[in-house]
Amino acid sequence: MPALLEHFRVIHGLNVVEMLRVLLEHNHRFSWEDSFVIADPNSGEIVSCVILLQNTWSLDGIEFPSVEMEAVGTLESHRYKGHIRMLNDEYEKRAAQHHPVILAIAGIPNFYREFGYDYAAALGGGFPITPGFVPKVPEGEKEPVTFRTVTTRNFKEFLRYREGKLPWRTWTRKMQPEDARYLIFDTPSPEHEATFFYLVRKGGRTVGVFFLARWENRLDVLELYLDDCSHVDAVLRFALERAHEWNEISVRVTPPNQAQVREWVCARAQTWVPFRYAWYIKIPSIPRFIETLSPLFSDRLRDTEFQTFTGDLTFTTYKEGYTLSFENGVFKGVTERSERNPREYKLRIPTGPLTRLLMGYETLDELMNHEPDVQCAATWRPLVRLLFPKLGATVDPYY
Repeated sequence: MPALLEHFRVIHGLNVVEMLRVLLEHNHRFSWEDSFVIADPNSGEIVSCVILLQNTWSLDGIEFPSVEMEAVGTLESHRYKGHIRMLNDEYEKRAAQHHPVILAIAGIPNFYREFGYDYAAALGGGFPITPGFVPKVPEGEKEPVTFRTVTTRNFKEFLRYREGKLPWRTWTRKMQPEDARYLIFDTPSPEHEATFFYLVRKGGRTVGVFFLARWENRLDVLELYLDDCSHVDAVLRFALERAHEWNEISVRVTPPNQAQVREWVCARAQTWVPFRYAWYIKIPSIPRFIETLSPLFSDRLRDTEFQTFTGDLTFTTYKEGYTLSFENGVFKGVTERSERNPREYKLRIPTGPLTRLLMGYETLDELMNHEPDVQCAATWRPLVRLLFPKLGATVDPYY
């Protein structure tokens, strides 16, 4: 562990070491068997590292296992020598033992496409909050809500409220009660990265939740869910006050999943900062992915012209072919096809664009507009549009 922490300090900076130490010591999804390092045989110095974390993602209430690559880094003096490629080979062998439906990484832009990943969900970014744009509490009045700090003891209350507000028709990332052991911790100084969770309270009950992430000289408001969108102003005043205490760092709000809350934040910010990062996704088994989410397909055809559809939708990645079978509007299964001629398939789509289609990042029409290799028979396009709608996920947190 000392060697790893020193490696993290050199690669990622002193301000993240405490957070990564807590991850190694208290993250229930971490295992030393899921850690991969390359070390100098003489000094013992770690020159490259990759950590695998098991997790759970969900779509429309369907939960499925994932693995995520974390704490990736190589010493500058050892870069461009293939270390991450070697570690990734071992990582994927280990990942296969966990049988994930997806592999995910919030990684270096474009780099992990070399390993079969593709951009599939937004991560972070936000609306910058300027104090002058947030109205003050009217003179003689008090804040309409109060804020209670979440500890390891009441973290379940935070999760219960959050899960009651989580959006459907999009991707979300599971948070579990055990996560409190590494998400909630004390830091040596305000310069260290950390997270702080809160309940929004009114009249003796919880009417909202959010957490603050202090990182890179910035304070982000994340996972903001509220019963009443007008309480956004109170949350922003609270966040600005904490930022003032922490050396006047800037404040942003990551796009809320609730439409009214998002619009309220947008009105207060009056501007937008692009996403700071991205989720890159790899689907190791297309048939398993489709079978896992299969209950959604029948639901998406219900109350449409395809509600009694019987037939087969065939598609190819130009390397592998598949058939999706339907009977009376009900999905019956997916099978692999040996046919090699792409023209024999209704939908032709390379693996990267297919990942973006399956994850709902881009629709068929969006892909066909800029990907010449994405082709679909005209009469089958309405069915594909219904089966794979745009989901527009913003998946937080990233740890």
